[in-house]
Amino acid sequence: MIGILIISHSANIARGVKELADQMARGRVRIAAAGGTLEGELGTSVDVITRALDELSGVDTVLALVDLGSAVMSAEMALEMSGLPFVLSKAPLVEGALVAAVEATREGIGLQEVAALAERALEAKGIGPATSTATESLPPAAAVAEAVLHITNSAGLHMRPANLFIQTASRFQSIIRARNLDRPERPDGNVKSMLDVMKLGVASGQRLAVRAEGDDADAAIAALSALVQSNFGE
Repeated sequence: MIGILIISHSANIARGVKELADQMARGRVRIAAAGGTLEGELGTSVDVITRALDELSGVDTVLALVDLGSAVMSAEMALEMSGLPFVLSKAPLVEGALVAAVEATREGIGLQEVAALAERALEAKGIGPATSTATESLPPAAAVAEAVLHITNSAGLHMRPANLFIQTASRFQSIIRARNLDRPERPDGNVKSMLDVMKLGVASGQRLAVRAEGDDADAAIAALSALVQSNFGE
């Protein structure tokens, strides 16, 4: 199990990022926040970080994200004393934590892969190189199902709706890809990837073309269609 540690010079920032990440993970990933000093001032503290690590008791590995480079030394000291395998991420704090929280819920994913995806989090803003999040292959003659989904919920395919969409798609073995018909300049993407879904840039009122390939393709498209038709429970 991968734990996520959010480290900031500000306790309020650390708590706020944790709140966002918790909403994305929906209780399936252990997340802890360490912000400020023991005296409640701006800064970082080995003791504060160590206390946050205690909240991750039971995880096998830790992905740590920091807000500023000056937090690195405190983070490294606390993480090394914990004895847990860890990666100190170069990812942006907010975007990286959100991507990591979603990706860490995937069955069988490893710490290094989650760390690599978190570091690419700014791609969702159109920043950084456009690279594929996964290499996909299919056996010959796989079943195919397609649908055009009209996104009508107020938020579009962002944050909570995107997370629900990804979680639903991830229940199926089929490879599922989508493209935004109303923003053809956006790349198509793997709907089991938070990065790819966010890069679709789907707003309310736009149409999403979804294609599933695999033995459970029909069931996958039916489940995604039902989710969209329910307006993601809004």
